[in-house]
Amino acid sequence: MFNKGWVGNYSYFRARITPDKEAVYDLDNNKHYTYKDLEDRANVLGNYLKDNLGLNKGDRIATISRNRVELLDLYYATGKTGTIFVPYNARLSESELIKLINKEKPKVLFFEDIFVENVEKIKEETEIEKIVSFDNIDKYLNYKEIINSNNNKFLTCEDLDFEDTHMIIHTGGTTGLPKGAKISHRAMLFNSMNEVLTWGISHTDSAHLLLPLFHTGGWNLLTLPILHAGGRIMINKQFDPDQSLQIINDEKPTFVFGAATIFRMMINSDKFEDTNFSSVKWVMAGAAPTPINIMEKFWQRDIPFVLGYGMTEAGPNNLTAPAEFMTYDEMREKFASVGKPMYFTQTKIVDDNGREVEDGTPGELIWSGPQIFSGYWDNEEETKKTLRDGWVYTGDMAQKDEDGYYYIVGRKKNMYISGGENVFPPEVEKVIYDFEGVNEVIVIGVKDDKWGEVGKAVISQKKNQEVDIGKLKDYLNDNLAKYKVPKYYKVVDDLPKNNVGKIVRNKVSEVYGSSDNN
Repeated sequence: MFNKGWVGNYSYFRARITPDKEAVYDLDNNKHYTYKDLEDRANVLGNYLKDNLGLNKGDRIATISRNRVELLDLYYATGKTGTIFVPYNARLSESELIKLINKEKPKVLFFEDIFVENVEKIKEETEIEKIVSFDNIDKYLNYKEIINSNNNKFLTCEDLDFEDTHMIIHTGGTTGLPKGAKISHRAMLFNSMNEVLTWGISHTDSAHLLLPLFHTGGWNLLTLPILHAGGRIMINKQFDPDQSLQIINDEKPTFVFGAATIFRMMINSDKFEDTNFSSVKWVMAGAAPTPINIMEKFWQRDIPFVLGYGMTEAGPNNLTAPAEFMTYDEMREKFASVGKPMYFTQTKIVDDNGREVEDGTPGELIWSGPQIFSGYWDNEEETKKTLRDGWVYTGDMAQKDEDGYYYIVGRKKNMYISGGENVFPPEVEKVIYDFEGVNEVIVIGVKDDKWGEVGKAVISQKKNQEVDIGKLKDYLNDNLAKYKVPKYYKVVDDLPKNNVGKIVRNKVSEVYGSSDNN
């Protein structure tokens, strides 16, 4: 068998080929980084993690941050040291972060200054040993001093295996906390190869990162595939539609990937019509259904716009419409399709007994292939539900047409997607039930022009008690990520039930599913 020392040393291999080529443009600081820069920074940081912080293979390293180049440093340094990178969703509430940290037990936390209040509380209520500030906050270890030190000795983890976990990326849970999906070095690399081979990515390609680097989409959709291929990534902390359009105009990216909400903001910008998209091979939306009226705005300007589909546990590089091989007539005909399987992806649509269904028949979408995850961190029960005999069961209902194009037709689970974020009603309902005066509650997803879908809580009150909706909103904002907090609230005398007294969720949606408080 070949030597395993190559696993995880991705910055080294790319820098060996094109050391002086620009890899990353930090838009916030107007700084440019070559592939040699990324390799040097990864070695410096990796040596510090080992020598100064005493970290070993398998130790977890967490971050709470918006997009910035330091996260790429950590990705490459954790690969070199065999440590596990855990980027936490910066939009989670303080209490959610504390629970996750106590479950996954990272030894070190790196953070951005705007999250310092959360970090202060986390420090009190967890056993994190070291905390590093990206922005020179005095009481914490200083990242700038670390990365500017001179120990860039070449580093690799000789006993790192292809199946070892490289990242824990969180995905929504039907109840309670988000689940930590274990993403191996094998899965990370094959996700990149899926894109490189399916989309023909090369050293000439580039993209502006529009998705957060605490999501699988931020890492595995364009960022890492382009960096593997020797292309160029543009990165900044905060999405702004006008700025993004200016970047497309000036920096000439070849691919643009985002959620429907991002593209709605773009087409509503005064800059949209004047932006030069001539460098863009295609625009692709994922994470949530995209209305055809958004797609039409791009098609009218001769910009290919198609959909894709994936999930943390299975990729996310799973399905893609082949934009470069489709005419505009085909894009319009297949506008609702999320495409065809990517290069390494194995796909089935099955019935409740696990048997494949015929084309045109809805069934549950399941995945296999070298890009799938290895299970959930410390959650064997959920792992067994999702990962069965090497197949990832999505809970999404899909069907395939006679041309091999896939369509998502519904959800087995009662999840809805708000601004690209998965929201699971039972998690929100659980928090609402803890609020004074709530008798019963059902949370449903309703349509929203900006976010695609938002939550609506339909509540019945306890006898002789009144639910103060204003105080309830404040309570939810303190205990849930903001995107999980319902936008609308309807107080009713009673919720519809079946003959055994169970609340009928579909009936609630039918009666109260309007985008308002009625």
